[in-house]
Amino acid sequence: MPPTSKQRRRIFAALVLVFIICGALLARTAFVMLVRGPSLAESGRSVRIRRVPVGAPRGQVVTSDGAVLAASKTTYALYAVPAQVKSPPLAAEALASVLGSSRERLQKLLSRRVAIVWLTRKLTDAQATEVRALHLQGVDLAPQTTQVFPYGSLAGATLGFTGIDNQGLEGLERTYDKVLQGKNGSIGIEMDARNGPLPEPRVTYTPPTPGDSVVLTLRADVQRIAEEAAATAMADTGAKQVQVIVMDTRTSSILGLAIDPSYSPAKFGDYSASQRRNTVVSDVLPPGSTFKALTTASALAAGVVTPQSPFFDPGFVRVDGIPVHCWKAGGHGSIDFSDVVAKSCNVGFVEVGLKLGVERFYQYLKAFHVIGLTGIDLPGEARAIVPPQGLVKPIDLATMAFGQTLALSPLELISAISAIADGGIWHTPHVMKEIVSPAGKVVRRWTDNGSRIVPEAAAQVAVNLLEGVVQRGSGRPAQIPGYQLAGKTGTAQAVINGRYVEGKYISSFVGFGPAASPQVAMLVEIFEPVGPYYGGQIAAPVVGRAMTQVMAALDVPSDVTPPAPLPDLAGQTSAQAQKALKDAGMRATVLGEGQRVTAQFPPAGAAVTPGARVLVYLGAGGQVTVPQLVGLTVSQAALTLSKLGLVMHVSGDGYVVEQEPKEGAKLPRGAAVAVVAKEKTPPHNT
Repeated sequence: MPPTSKQRRRIFAALVLVFIICGALLARTAFVMLVRGPSLAESGRSVRIRRVPVGAPRGQVVTSDGAVLAASKTTYALYAVPAQVKSPPLAAEALASVLGSSRERLQKLLSRRVAIVWLTRKLTDAQATEVRALHLQGVDLAPQTTQVFPYGSLAGATLGFTGIDNQGLEGLERTYDKVLQGKNGSIGIEMDARNGPLPEPRVTYTPPTPGDSVVLTLRADVQRIAEEAAATAMADTGAKQVQVIVMDTRTSSILGLAIDPSYSPAKFGDYSASQRRNTVVSDVLPPGSTFKALTTASALAAGVVTPQSPFFDPGFVRVDGIPVHCWKAGGHGSIDFSDVVAKSCNVGFVEVGLKLGVERFYQYLKAFHVIGLTGIDLPGEARAIVPPQGLVKPIDLATMAFGQTLALSPLELISAISAIADGGIWHTPHVMKEIVSPAGKVVRRWTDNGSRIVPEAAAQVAVNLLEGVVQRGSGRPAQIPGYQLAGKTGTAQAVINGRYVEGKYISSFVGFGPAASPQVAMLVEIFEPVGPYYGGQIAAPVVGRAMTQVMAALDVPSDVTPPAPLPDLAGQTSAQAQKALKDAGMRATVLGEGQRVTAQFPPAGAAVTPGARVLVYLGAGGQVTVPQLVGLTVSQAALTLSKLGLVMHVSGDGYVVEQEPKEGAKLPRGAAVAVVAKEKTPPHNT
């Protein structure tokens, strides 16, 4: 019986459904084979590929004058594919003698049920050669990189170090780890499901991408000077530690940073964590009188004091009923503020701090980044310890004004001093100058336009006052030829376990120059010296010696006019002589009576710096013969010379042992004879 129309419709619908299903299957098959086929095939192959990483060369760390402080060196890591190792016991025994490792440990690793196992990292070249000679199946070498330090421990505290996987762990290696790391490559080997090699395995190689290099603000020559200064100070003072920072005052870039004792980044594991600390950044300490530089600039900026403001120091002052003593017994008496700074008068600074008041004092602490962080691009920066503003009493403010009752890091101190030296402009301290790609292209530069924190006029006056510290105050040992420095000494009791310790001190000096146009600042901190401990005694000379070398290394122009030959004034009138000296930039002191100059001191032709005082002697003229003075007392010599119309310049006391000119020389009346006296009994004339 033929199918009914209803049955035919059902058969037709079933056929259409079959065709639709078959079409969908064909379309899906075509999509999988033609569109996704290549990617699925690659996925299948990737499942079979075991990848061994190839370490990327880490970027270099280079000083601004071109010295490579840290670089990558190709080394090898040893790995194994356990499934391919025929005899783990035999392989372990062969490798143990080469690697200096235990056979049991290696056998355990070679027997693990994993695709790849690392046996050791950073093989020496000799070890790599011996491993290749063994021809062990399933054991191979993978290229890796390791950090090397061509200059040894130079700038170790700043550099930091890297770990076993070449990752930055400390110092700028940690700060700029992502920049320096680069991107690892790999070697791919196609294997079967049992980690065995295929008959025709596919081997792929993805090359690593080297990291970018970091160019530092450090200079190798300045860094060496800083480290030598720290080592010498350690040896001379028997100190526990010495820190030296050299900073460009115009940008707050660090030119040198030394901590003695130091450590070698290449052997960081040989040193304790405390020895590896960059204490310049990570530790705070009482600044002592070096902090007075900040108080000075703040008080001048606030207008509460001028260089001529009068002060009286009887030796102590009471604040909240508590006596605060000056370092000088009996005090400094009546002085102006310029001498308060030059002589580091504690009583004067107490009065200045109280005039500033708590609110303004703390405003300037924040402006100078004493409260807060400097933002240095090194890890582990410590925050200063400052009493909470709301709890500060007058006695706290008084002692903070001269550097007690607070603690800050050496980095914070020199950064604040650099801001004063740069006309009141604050710059963020930093060690990175620029970042350079492997192709040599600069991809990033440090930029910082700075921000004003005190008026320029106030900063300039502060610089002038700090210059007085070096000219006539406790900083005189820091004086150097050719340059006028400004700065501040400091001596503070050491703090151990949160308490001041009697008999242990931190001696410091911070100086900068040339004072007329500051470019370089240097801070020296000497911890717990043995013997003399005042900052002016032991820290200022270190800055003086090192700053002489730094100025030469940086080609900083001298700010001191070179000595000029003194004109010959003989025969001139008093008015003529005074005018001649004034035109030469010198000052005259006229002695004696008469119409004409008969002598001068220093003599004509002597090299004299501008502003020097010249003694001009007036007389009636004529020459006299210099008598024998050796063997006479000072008073006898002076009387003998005065009878002849001659003047005596004496050094010392007692009996005369030397004279210049010698006996018999001819001098015009009014001329000077220099004598040296020191004997308590008459010397024997020969």
